[in-house]
Amino acid sequence: MIPPGVSRRSFLNASAALTAGAPFLAALLKAQSGEAKGPLMAYVGTFSSPLRDVLPTQVDLPPGNGRGIHLFQVNRTTGVMTPSGVYELGTSPSCLALNAAGTRLYSANETDRVGDGKEGTISAFAINRADGHLKLLNTVRSGGAGPTYASVHPSGRFLLVANYFGGSVAVLPILPDGSLGAATDVKNDADKLGPTTATNAPPGSFAFSGHDRTHAHMIQADP
Repeated sequence: MIPPGVSRRSFLNASAALTAGAPFLAALLKAQSGEAKGPLMAYVGTFSSPLRDVLPTQVDLPPGNGRGIHLFQVNRTTGVMTPSGVYELGTSPSCLALNAAGTRLYSANETDRVGDGKEGTISAFAINRADGHLKLLNTVRSGGAGPTYASVHPSGRFLLVANYFGGSVAVLPILPDGSLGAATDVKNDADKLGPTTATNAPPGSFAFSGHDRTHAHMIQADP
């Protein structure tokens, strides 16, 4: 039955379009169903050992036992994690960030050896949705030394980076394929340092900051 107010020609054209689109719709639903049944992955950033591209004194604590980015498959029912490989990096990819679609992963590599400015690096990876494995897209300078934190801007178009040893924050554009461009903006904190010990420290306290320069710990955009 043709709905009131709709011509026979319009009705037949719409029906033909829906019929032609049915195989595409079925394929799309099948792909989405298959994707939902894909592996649930956890990615763990680590301090690398050995540190192949960083100074031994770069981190506050001794180098860890990580070999790069460690992959785990998560059981959706029990939550149990099973090792599923390692993307080996000797640059301490300590902080990881995912894009909203879960198709790209970014690592803040706490190096300080790149270029004349002794910068760290950020790596971009494509995630294989079938097995969760990583494919390196590119690696770029982070805009300062020792990047310790990275987050994806809500627009999905930029990666925000905090450089711990460089005392700076930087903006890196995310290109259409998910790889990264060179930093388009870097802000350095050049203000004076605070006291080594707290002005109002309790009597007998030996606590001190240990900060010989500014250190950017984190950068995150509000919604």
